[in-house]
Amino acid sequence: MKRFASLLCAAACAHVAPLDADSARRSLLQADIDFAHDVEVRGTDAWVETFADDGAMFSDGGGMIRGHEQIRKAMAALGDPRHAPGKVQIQWTPLGAEVSRDGSMGWTYGNALVISAKAKEKVKYVTVWRREGEAWKAVADIGNNGDVSP
Repeated sequence: MKRFASLLCAAACAHVAPLDADSARRSLLQADIDFAHDVEVRGTDAWVETFADDGAMFSDGGGMIRGHEQIRKAMAALGDPRHAPGKVQIQWTPLGAEVSRDGSMGWTYGNALVISAKAKEKVKYVTVWRREGEAWKAVADIGNNGDVSP
């Protein structure tokens, strides 16, 4: 029985395709680009839907915000741009992405601009992503003042 299990594992493992690292990075970078575009179009709903159920945000000087309900409250000022401009707009550009060897996790980083009635603030960010089926979901988003210098 032990030998059968070893053969079964060997057969199954032999059919696993190696990860195409460049393709995985491009896929994750595109997920961040799509995230930015979707937030620009749909606001708060798009922000919340991009996060995993257990996802968390860490803002500059703030505590951890975890889960869809808390994230929705924190990002409510984005509103729904299809109906009226939100009180806050966030525009960002990812500058890079890295993916784990098995393709299940990754991270993106870049620069953002947070626009409100009070000010325009430059922010640099890192978002940690987890592959859930065919989709990338944000599991941690961290931002603070400043920008990333390439």
